[in-house]
Amino acid sequence: MRSPRKAHVNNGPTYPSRQSFPQSSAAGRRKRTSEPHSTSGSARYPIGGIAGTCLGTLLAIALIPEDPQPKGALFQSALAMTVGLSAAPLAAAFKDPKSLLRGEHLLALSPIYWLLLDLLQSAYPMEAIEPAHVRTAYIGIGLFVVAVWIGSMQRPWIVPTTVVRSVSVDFSANTYFSVTVLAFILGMLRFAIPCDFNFVDMFSYVGQGRWSAPWGREQLGGWDAFLDHIQYFGYLLPALTVIVARRAGWIDLRTVISIAMALVMALFLAQSGSRRIIGVVFGMGLILWMLTQQRLKTKHMIVVTIAVGALLAFLQVMLAYRGVGLGALLEKEQTEAVGRPDYLHVDDNIYRFCQIIQLIPESHPYVYHRYLIWIMVRPIPRVFWPGKPVDPGFDLPTALGVEGVSYSFSTIGELYMSGGLLAIALGGWFYGRLSSMATRLLTQGASFGMYVIYSTLMMALFSGMRSMLELILTSYVVLAWLGLLRLFIYFKGR
Repeated sequence: MRSPRKAHVNNGPTYPSRQSFPQSSAAGRRKRTSEPHSTSGSARYPIGGIAGTCLGTLLAIALIPEDPQPKGALFQSALAMTVGLSAAPLAAAFKDPKSLLRGEHLLALSPIYWLLLDLLQSAYPMEAIEPAHVRTAYIGIGLFVVAVWIGSMQRPWIVPTTVVRSVSVDFSANTYFSVTVLAFILGMLRFAIPCDFNFVDMFSYVGQGRWSAPWGREQLGGWDAFLDHIQYFGYLLPALTVIVARRAGWIDLRTVISIAMALVMALFLAQSGSRRIIGVVFGMGLILWMLTQQRLKTKHMIVVTIAVGALLAFLQVMLAYRGVGLGALLEKEQTEAVGRPDYLHVDDNIYRFCQIIQLIPESHPYVYHRYLIWIMVRPIPRVFWPGKPVDPGFDLPTALGVEGVSYSFSTIGELYMSGGLLAIALGGWFYGRLSSMATRLLTQGASFGMYVIYSTLMMALFSGMRSMLELILTSYVVLAWLGLLRLFIYFKGR
């Protein structure tokens, strides 16, 4: 008799048996190809996450020194907050490493990278920042993560049926390779059109500074802003390369060509100097590779650690050379002249967040709904709405009397700018609901198409901790993927 199905949501992961792997031949030899595996039932401890976050926040506040301004003064308090945030995700990962790929776990860990890492490295002094500002910042971080856990525990939002239907179909290795080629061609149009399809000139700009290429544009843009959306097809290349490799094998010619296309696209994307884009693109591929493993063993975690380390190192190189271009790596004089950061530089988000707390609401009012409107109207081209808002109602550099720069202060800082701690709680709940919706997608079937969307949404949530605008922009990749799938489904149907 079959045992009754358990309804407990925290069941351990289930995997298909070895017989469920289809057989395919390549180069005259029969080999087993890998299929996606469900992770929706992976380990999670939401109550423990809430408790750990609250305890870590209280300890971090208690450890704030009387003078938080010197470098390293906030190390102990940041460490306490880090331990509190990571306790539940790491406990779940100890039971099942794949659980780290759950949205609520990534969101609980993301403030460590985007906000606390600078304090853990004693990166810079917190000039003119008082203990009360740091205390409010810690409360905001803890409140956001607690709200994420609460949102992830609620009944997930329903994924649109059209999305599920589009990504439930899997294709052959040849079809996925064709999708990869089409994504590469469409993504490269972003760079080919401004160069009038002069490919020699186009490749000559790859090693130059971020403002030298003809595909760069002003902040507000015009009709050329439409080209920015074409490059989202190129974001898919690392993830599609993983799919081709899982279907055909890593030494298959189609896989080698896919890897080459992904690297070429990465070089063009890196020319802009935007480290976030490179992190998102290769993060999607890495997450998808982890999802398609039947079990994450020690050797897999070693590969992941090496890949993440190499990615962070490349992001550091991008930061150092984005003003002169990566081509300076081949020129000894310029290479020696480029300054390199002496720590793992992310953004000075925690410092800017404290400055926001210092200024709002004492010197400047909350922006309230204006921030949300600014985010929602982002997809509308400015050529159709010349008067579209250019900022959310508050500009930190202007408030500080600084010109010609832009500051980021994390999504938590943006939410505080909108409505204080209440807005932070609502924003955390919203992010938690998005993570549970993504997990629901995996419960409706395991296919490579679904895993591409899940990987994209996970990187959208992670990068979306830098700014809610990043959440919106990275989500465009989902639309690009659905468009490609619908196109190929249409032609295969015919």
